[in-house]
Amino acid sequence: MSKNEKSPNRQVQRTCSWIYEALLLLMDEKPYDKITVSDIIEKAGIARQTFYRNFKDKNEVIVQYFTNIFNSELLTVENINEKDKQENIVLTFNIKYMVAHSENIKKLLTIVGIEDLFSDSFKEWHNMLFNQKKNKLNKEAQLAYWYKIHYQITGIIIVIMDWFKNDMPLSVNNLVKLLNFYTVDTEILYSNVPNIKIKIIEK
Repeated sequence: MSKNEKSPNRQVQRTCSWIYEALLLLMDEKPYDKITVSDIIEKAGIARQTFYRNFKDKNEVIVQYFTNIFNSELLTVENINEKDKQENIVLTFNIKYMVAHSENIKKLLTIVGIEDLFSDSFKEWHNMLFNQKKNKLNKEAQLAYWYKIHYQITGIIIVIMDWFKNDMPLSVNNLVKLLNFYTVDTEILYSNVPNIKIKIIEK
């Protein structure tokens, strides 16, 4: 993650925007592995110390840009109890915002090993979801829930990445249906372990 504070001031936000834009523009000019921090600094028109005040390397720029898109549009985490069914945790995304950035997202997804770079940043979601419910579960159910979160959230992110990478071949509605079709039902063994579902809105 970026070394920025959680609520950076406007100047920091502007600086980071310049750095994001510079790197994305450079990716139109040369392969990602050929881009240096010096290239980014020159393109962004900033001092070297300004870059390193905000990011440790170019990989962190990419991860932070992509994470910002997902985190800023993870609008709500709802807890819904359906009658006679398990509790559902519903993650709501604004897909219209993401689609507006789809060209940049697709560009980032061409970087070899990009999914591995994102893995650490998504652990925050895993921990957030786990911490919501862990005190209500016994040790065995906690472990089942922890694995379920890892399995589903990782799968959701991979599917959404692939959807962008392949020019969004399914409609938004069909994408949501597919993601929810793969919801892991643990009611038989662990009736108190919530399901994790996706809701995508277009606003």
